[in-house]
Amino acid sequence: MDFELSAAEQAVWQAFPRRALVDLTSAEDRVVRASVIRALLLGAMPPEAGQLAALTLVGAEISGTLDLSYAEIPYAVRLSRCTFGERVELVGARTRELDLAGSRLRGLWAEKASIEGNLRLAGVRSVGGVRLVAARIDGALVLDGAQIAGAPAVEGSLLSVGHDIRGLRLRCEGEVQLNSADIRGSVRLHGATITNPDGRAVAAVGMVVGGTLSCCDGFSAQGRINISFARVDKQVCFEHARLHASTGVGLNCRQLQTTELVLATGEPIERPVDLRHARVGVLRDDEPLGWPTKLRLDGFSYDTIVSTADVRQRLGWLDRDDDGYAPQAYEQLAAMYRRRGEEDSARTVLLRGQRRRRALQSRPIQLWGYLQDVTVGYGYRPALAAMWLLALFLVGTVAFTTQQPVPLDPASPLHFRAPVYTLDLLLPLVDLHQETAFEPVGTTVWLAYGLIACGWILVTTIAAGTTRVLRRG
Repeated sequence: MDFELSAAEQAVWQAFPRRALVDLTSAEDRVVRASVIRALLLGAMPPEAGQLAALTLVGAEISGTLDLSYAEIPYAVRLSRCTFGERVELVGARTRELDLAGSRLRGLWAEKASIEGNLRLAGVRSVGGVRLVAARIDGALVLDGAQIAGAPAVEGSLLSVGHDIRGLRLRCEGEVQLNSADIRGSVRLHGATITNPDGRAVAAVGMVVGGTLSCCDGFSAQGRINISFARVDKQVCFEHARLHASTGVGLNCRQLQTTELVLATGEPIERPVDLRHARVGVLRDDEPLGWPTKLRLDGFSYDTIVSTADVRQRLGWLDRDDDGYAPQAYEQLAAMYRRRGEEDSARTVLLRGQRRRRALQSRPIQLWGYLQDVTVGYGYRPALAAMWLLALFLVGTVAFTTQQPVPLDPASPLHFRAPVYTLDLLLPLVDLHQETAFEPVGTTVWLAYGLIACGWILVTTIAAGTTRVLRRG
């Protein structure tokens, strides 16, 4: 050892070989040089016989830069409630458990670091961010109660974590980046607040989570959230969360895959929510007043929806699609109602879809669409056709009873029957021998022509509607 040790440093030096705790919280001299800690961790003091060495230091002021980049550290390191004058550098280092709980940092740089146990940053105050790009943590990353500022605040792209990332009541001034991270446990951010108003609050594109992604129970984000292309095995939860973004897509879940998506936020998300081509088992959202203002739903697939909303309100949910009419969104919702045995609701959804589609068509096709809508509800309201047929049947029966047609062959034994004659006019594919045997007179001539025309129109629209329904069924 080629440097003099202060009393505080001497205590740390002597405690290290036998894993003893040194608490300098109330000491007059609390300063420990980073170079002393570095020397210990790099083997300057071997363990005592029969003991396990470890650095366990509480309440110290660490002067200088603690640079352990690319070091092999075979000891557990606990530097709790310490104040660091410079950032901690662990780039490419390999170590056991690292505990900096309650400490004040000028930044933690640990890109490509490998930590065999937990990385505990609970209660940390860091003004230089936490950089964990491509790092590997075999245990958990604990950020409970931490306050981190930086650009970004937490940089964890390509991070691998063997257990959970836990950030209960975490406070971040700056972006949290977890792009392409691999989290074998869950990400729990209950009560966390992440602030980056003009950019992204959370960027987790392509993240893989073995458990749940819980941004709920008081979670608040000022800035955009992007979890597109992520895969979360159990649940993505934004229950009671407050999400605010000033520009762009407020919540991007494009091509997200998860078993359950909970969008019952504490208040409506004002910026668009992108669910395009996401695949979820269960969608659980709030009552209509809590729905996002705008949605993007094309390609969004789900097995069921858990909600208090009825089919009419759910149609309003589809109407919030920021990209306009998306046929798949109506087909998907109708398919869900069919799986639940709610055929009437499914037909209601498909009928609304046809009406939305009609608004985008050319004028002649729109007119044909109106005709199908009024007569048979595009095939989804077959009772309408029956009502039209009944109404026309009654009109024709009354009219031809009042003013009977004359026989074309007076010698024919066939007797005139007003109801049968009316049906013969209305049903173009049926021959009841009345239309060919009798000729209408007076004003009933035009009524007969009208009934024939209406019959052809009804048959054509019923055929078109039935074909559409059978093709979808």
